[in-house]
Amino acid sequence: MTQTFSFVSQHTRFHGITWESQRFDRVMIIIHGIGEHVGRYAPVAEYFNQYGFLVTGIDHYGHGKSEGKRGTTKGIQFIFDYLQDFLDDVRQRYQLPIVLYGHSMGGGITTGFLLKRQPNIQAAIISAPLLLLPKHPAPWYQRTVRWLSKILPHFTIAQGLDLRKISHDTREVDRFRQDPLRHDRISILLGSALLDNAAWSLENARRLKVPALLIHGDQDEFTSIKGSRLFSERAPKELLTFKEWPGYYHEMHNEIEKKAVLDHILSWLNHLQ
Repeated sequence: MTQTFSFVSQHTRFHGITWESQRFDRVMIIIHGIGEHVGRYAPVAEYFNQYGFLVTGIDHYGHGKSEGKRGTTKGIQFIFDYLQDFLDDVRQRYQLPIVLYGHSMGGGITTGFLLKRQPNIQAAIISAPLLLLPKHPAPWYQRTVRWLSKILPHFTIAQGLDLRKISHDTREVDRFRQDPLRHDRISILLGSALLDNAAWSLENARRLKVPALLIHGDQDEFTSIKGSRLFSERAPKELLTFKEWPGYYHEMHNEIEKKAVLDHILSWLNHLQ
């Protein structure tokens, strides 16, 4: 059963979706990536519904059907605040173990959220996180972005990503291209916030306190697998499991062999119980 809902946090309305199976004993919260929306995760949700998960999530500010100019933000702490509010609401509503599943921008946000907010959850799945860009910006460029974020925070630019590289499955590429809720915008402030969060997360990987599975395709051209490798070297070995997927592009959950990825995630989660 699929239900849409509105969630209000920080004086902002967020659009959300819940995928509920007849029987469930765990909850998975999806934290989606940039330019997309939580509705794109319906196949992921339906997969985990089969194995006792209720799956839910909200569109980020400036994304999907949530409020906000497309591709903008009010800062990383604002993002953490509304995620914390949503997490607290889900915990109160269901009183069940919770797993966070963050992908891409959502993976980087999930990582920072885990390290800074130390949420009371069972585990986290961190998928292709934004911890390093494939082409690392020069220091002068990063300083310029931070300066511009203070004077033109909501000015947006095109991301310029090659959508053919989200997946080897051309059907998934076509679906994404034709998605009316998709956008390619990113504001100066959002870009700066994500880069700062990524750098801080890499420097503070030792602060991880919950079991986490980190996965990344080694042919990803949107977020760098080097960032995931570096994080895995620095995080507590007893808590972080790192899995590289040879030949996979950015959206492993939408690849031709996506079932292998989802099966691996499920197996890892089941071993926690």
